[in-house]
Amino acid sequence: DMIERYKIHNFKIHGDTDLSLSNLSILTGMNGMGKSSVIQSMLMLRESFLKGEFPQTVNLRGESFQIGQSSQLVNWNTAVEPHLLRISIMQDCGCNFDFAYQYPLGDVTRLNQLPSAVFYSREELEKCSLFSGYFQYLSAFRDGPQSVYQTDTAVVDDHKQLSFKMGRGEFAVYFLSRFGDENIPIQELNFNCDEIEDLSLRTQTEAWLTAISPDIRINIEQRSTEYFLKFGYRKEGTPMKWIDALNTGFGITYVLSVLVAVLFAPKGSLVLIENPEAHIHPAAQAALMKLISRAAEHGVQIILETHSDHVINGALVALKKGELKETHLAVYYFDRNRDTMNAEAIPLAIGKNCRIKDAPQGFFDQMKMDLETLFGF
Repeated sequence: DMIERYKIHNFKIHGDTDLSLSNLSILTGMNGMGKSSVIQSMLMLRESFLKGEFPQTVNLRGESFQIGQSSQLVNWNTAVEPHLLRISIMQDCGCNFDFAYQYPLGDVTRLNQLPSAVFYSREELEKCSLFSGYFQYLSAFRDGPQSVYQTDTAVVDDHKQLSFKMGRGEFAVYFLSRFGDENIPIQELNFNCDEIEDLSLRTQTEAWLTAISPDIRINIEQRSTEYFLKFGYRKEGTPMKWIDALNTGFGITYVLSVLVAVLFAPKGSLVLIENPEAHIHPAAQAALMKLISRAAEHGVQIILETHSDHVINGALVALKKGELKETHLAVYYFDRNRDTMNAEAIPLAIGKNCRIKDAPQGFFDQMKMDLETLFGF
């Protein structure tokens, strides 16, 4: 089930943050304003659940995130319940969760639930996409080109995850090799339904990759337990020339895991992606947002952290073209309250012209200021 509302009390820079999420939710703003902390709090809950001691205990150290010790998490500017961590999840199905934990004195790496807190069974929690198997997380630390790509049958074959360590997407190549012949779950994500009948993950990944780097082809070679990635380019009338991933543009490999994660996500999935725009050209960012917007419109909940106006504009273009409903898009600008020094998540309104209304100062206005300087306005 989709998360409609997510509330954080007393977690790092978040005193009280209340987010109304949608099919596609975009978190943007200056550095150090709490965007990554929203995703970290979700990862903390999910990994604690996977380790089997949740909700009685939350672990502050995990494989997909690094938070540290409890003393580093307490928001000392929180006036109400200053020693309490509280995270609430409200879903579109009406099934809600409220998790409350006491910050102890000293440095610890796990927090215990309040005795008065409501207990939720594993079956109840699994109804939430954050705790289900339909989940992917890709961080800003995604792997670039590698000489050899990793395998992990437990992570990939059993749990269908692209990453285990820090959201690196380190198993994307093995994942594509393993499930490349399976059809993508949402056929509407077909790159070009008028020309491409093959809905396999491999074909669709390659097709969408051509929007990032024209005429590119993918080849994955398996030698024993090792996997090797090559990209091919062919001039008409000549043989295909295959190039090792290490000798190909960094952004092509960097975006590969994003394409695979979105294409293979079934309806009802939750996909968290940090900086999907990293290392790719603005035109490629626009193409990527076309895929992401289409997936969101067809039932995949996607939360993006971004510093790119091209990512936001890509979602707005999807609105303009009718490919994404306005009710299926939420955009937040993160700032810091100068009095409390806490994060402020400002929801941005979208006008009838599919543009952001009343954008706050600092919301991608650097180009405007630079042009005013260059042209002497």
